[in-house]
Amino acid sequence: MSKRNVTRVRVEANPKDDPEIAFKRMFIAFKIACTDAGVMHTYKQHETYESRTRKKRRKKRESELARMKQKLRENFLQQGKK
Repeated sequence: MSKRNVTRVRVEANPKDDPEIAFKRMFIAFKIACTDAGVMHTYKQHETYESRTRKKRRKKRESELARMKQKLRENFLQQGKK
């Protein structure tokens, strides 16, 4: 197993807390840290195989959407200046 594509998430417990409460807090913190690191998003991307053609089409579609959004933002800002 390759270690270069691994996202590490670290959570520490407060030693003063009750063990049951500490576990619940750590679990919640772990879920939040995983969400922030994008672990589930990456997992879902690799869950199924995406052919080169599909990947190329998806990237092209995403770039077109990004360009359209950028144009809309620019038009909106220009209208606000008038």
